[in-house]
Amino acid sequence: MSLESDVANLVTKTTSLIDYFTGRKASIDASVSAAIAAIPDGLKNIYVNALTGDDSAAGTAAAPVKTIERALRNTPVGGVCVAYLQTDYVMNTAINIDGRFLHLRSDVSGVKRKVTCNYYLTSDGSATYLSGYVQYNGAQIMVTDLTFALPSPAGFVPAPTGFVNALFKTNSSAGTVVCSVKMTACEVTAPADFLGFIVGSPNCAIILEVLNVSFPAGFGGRYVHLVAAGTNPATLPNLLTNLSSL
Repeated sequence: MSLESDVANLVTKTTSLIDYFTGRKASIDASVSAAIAAIPDGLKNIYVNALTGDDSAAGTAAAPVKTIERALRNTPVGGVCVAYLQTDYVMNTAINIDGRFLHLRSDVSGVKRKVTCNYYLTSDGSATYLSGYVQYNGAQIMVTDLTFALPSPAGFVPAPTGFVNALFKTNSSAGTVVCSVKMTACEVTAPADFLGFIVGSPNCAIILEVLNVSFPAGFGGRYVHLVAAGTNPATLPNLLTNLSSL
């Protein structure tokens, strides 16, 4: 076979390959577009209204969901859930944040929504927990323009104790490498007999950043579980915070 024949044969096969690709290009493009469209949006802006919301709603300002839990479930694992509270909110149990970043905030900048945290008994009645936010699998939380009303432990049997008596916490097996909390433009209120904490995390590092946040007078010893009042945070190797004293 001559060189000319080899070249001609190669040109013929190349032309056939190009024709095949040209014929398939539209379907390939359509398949790629469909695959991209199937990837869930990792950032969800979801409105929550505890009074008029519906957990089957779209989560828009005009059609809010009812619970923070639904806002989290509507956010894919690894994603960011920005949950805008349109009303005050009452927490009667823990909210689990599993592998997501939750930014919980007022829907109106500068207008604080009140989040009332209550105590509740575990299902077997053996312990009393504070209805806080529990981080699992690398979860993080940021809160903005909120007032957290912490409860009195009076009358609860058994009395609330331990790291579960905290607003932000992990589970006992850690569940995450770092318990990460940022509070911005918030207020914390608590009765004189409150014995809980802002952060409770027994087995992992802690990041606690506060910006323009007010705490009750004499709140020392209530910021981080097992950290005594007046402790210099620089002496704690597992804690990073901009608070000058705990």
